[in-house]
Amino acid sequence: MSINSILASAMTALQTNTAALKVVSDNVANINTQGYSRRVVNQTTQVAGGGLTGVDIASVQRVVDQFLQSETLSASAGAAQYGAQSDIYAQLNGILGQPGDGNSLNAKLDNIFSAISTASQAPNTSTSQQSVLTALQSLASTISNTSSSITSLQTQVDGQISSSISNVNSLIKNIYDLNQQIQTATLAGDKASGLLDQRDQAVQNLSSLIGVRTTEQPNGQRLVSTQDGVNRIGDTYAQLSYAGGNANGAYGQIALTNINGMSGQQIGPSQVLDPHLGSGSIKGLIDMRDNQLPALQAELGNFARQTALAFNAQANVNSAAPPPSSLDGRNTGLLSSDALNFSGKTTIAVADANGNLVSRVDVDFGAGTLSVDGGAAVSIGTTVGDFATALNTALGGNGSASFANGELSISATGTNGVVVQDDTTTPSSRGGVGLSQFFGLNDVFEGAAPSILSTGLSASDDSGFAAGGKMSFMLKNPNGTIDKQVSVTLTAGMSIGDIVTAMNTAFGGAGTFALGTDGSMKFTPSSGNSSDTLTTTSDTTQRGTTGMSFTGLFGIGANQAAVQAQGFSVNSNLATSPSSLPFAQSNITSTTAAGDSILGSGDARGLIALQNLANARQNFGAAGGMGAQVSTLSDYAANFYQDVSTRSNAATTASTTQGDRLAEAQTRQASESGVNLDEELSNMMIYQQAYAAGARMLQVGQQLYDTLLQMPV
Repeated sequence: MSINSILASAMTALQTNTAALKVVSDNVANINTQGYSRRVVNQTTQVAGGGLTGVDIASVQRVVDQFLQSETLSASAGAAQYGAQSDIYAQLNGILGQPGDGNSLNAKLDNIFSAISTASQAPNTSTSQQSVLTALQSLASTISNTSSSITSLQTQVDGQISSSISNVNSLIKNIYDLNQQIQTATLAGDKASGLLDQRDQAVQNLSSLIGVRTTEQPNGQRLVSTQDGVNRIGDTYAQLSYAGGNANGAYGQIALTNINGMSGQQIGPSQVLDPHLGSGSIKGLIDMRDNQLPALQAELGNFARQTALAFNAQANVNSAAPPPSSLDGRNTGLLSSDALNFSGKTTIAVADANGNLVSRVDVDFGAGTLSVDGGAAVSIGTTVGDFATALNTALGGNGSASFANGELSISATGTNGVVVQDDTTTPSSRGGVGLSQFFGLNDVFEGAAPSILSTGLSASDDSGFAAGGKMSFMLKNPNGTIDKQVSVTLTAGMSIGDIVTAMNTAFGGAGTFALGTDGSMKFTPSSGNSSDTLTTTSDTTQRGTTGMSFTGLFGIGANQAAVQAQGFSVNSNLATSPSSLPFAQSNITSTTAAGDSILGSGDARGLIALQNLANARQNFGAAGGMGAQVSTLSDYAANFYQDVSTRSNAATTASTTQGDRLAEAQTRQASESGVNLDEELSNMMIYQQAYAAGARMLQVGQQLYDTLLQMPV
């Protein structure tokens, strides 16, 4: 070997190991840098003329395991999806508490029945009346506040989705830009390790939001797509947009638009992203907003409705003692021109403050007549307005009756009060409930939405809705796909049946509306859309002067559950007059005459009947995740909490499982790609020793040259 070759080899050793030491230095410096992948130096032998001429760096390679990288992306998406849901359930559990807590629905029901039991010992005292009223108000407030909190959580989640989409767009554009820089550097033969680290971190952050998979390209680019293959980043990049939900709780979809990276212009039509979200925090949030929270809202609304029906059904059989001066009903949505459509018999009586009969009006809906104090029968007409007029006339100087804006009101004169008692053999009925309950004359609970959805209307009845009113509906799949969006505009002269037909035509087989014999409305999705949820996105219809919309009257759309529960309260008349609570029961027969006692001041039969509701089994329809069931109010409330717990535990378990999976993937990835200080120190010693050896060779070569130069010629 010549001296020149020795010097050349020594120089390559110095240069190569200097560069290798720089790599070690970079690795050590970035030991705590998130997303940093360690570099390793690959050395190669220099060969010239068949002989060895030194050493060179073939490459500086990022240590990346593609399988572990993919596993980390998948795990981070799953952990983020269920972590987001677990966080929301943690908030919800904080609001709801536990079934045994003093603020739970079960506890509030227990308080009501306990107060009723105590009051039955002294029903006519103000203390007893106030105690029962307070317990009733506490339950109503809990239902209303809980429902409002669930709605607030939905709004919060929707806001999180909007802000997350903004982050997604920033990450997608950043990854696209990095792709271009990496491609340029790769084609130029430059090192792009730092850019690759940045891109890997951005991709992982993106996957935690929307769940992605990636494909490496020969030019250095990294294609990014949804887990089912919808491209987001390639030669173009995607941008997402979302308009947010409306006041009715109808939430739209996320639109994906492809953008030309050079011009910034849209390429082709937008597409819906929601069905292509397989995991990620946005997937979890959408599921909470569109499926999980609405299901719980529906269950709570179902509880509120059935609670109102149970208490109101019994309260309208009862009466206060002394009777209240007036009974003011709820807004039924009926018009004065509507067919009366009542059957059976009932009595409207006026009694004095001591509970003695002043006058009675016996109504026989089957015969279409009424009589005063057993006198001659008089026609009541065929419409609701006719009946109110006939009743007003019959009451004469003892009272009055009126029907306006969907509400029936009956009042007594002077210090007298009003009592309504159904016939025990053939009680009055419209839509399956008696006159007092149908009109809500003696209701305990009321809501923003009707608790009685059996309107008693038939297909042939004039709709009573003004022309030009418009209803809009959305049929949405649990995966976020909107299967149907339709609108129905009302025209003049439409019957109830005409509106049902128009709605079914608009849905085109995606679902069917059907009017029941009791005047209730049911929507059944088609077999292909059996899991879809119907939402009323808007409704400008109005039934005469009642202000009642078509969807509100019939309770159409999942969002009606929230309306029912959020407006839940104790009857305003009772709230200002606890003495009007229906604690007693009247005794009116065909032979009862003026002056006879029909109410006793110490009568607690009404209270006892209300007390029996504690063990009475109610018919609950299917709602949310709970099927139809026959159970007590307390049992249904307990089942509601159980459903919340089941959903919450499922989210927590999945979050823990996916979190463990992510931690394991990250640990394995760190073991493979992370910086090991011991390993780097070992490499540093090797490169330092190699450098020192090269320096020594250079020194020896220099000494040889010096020796040769000093030799005599």
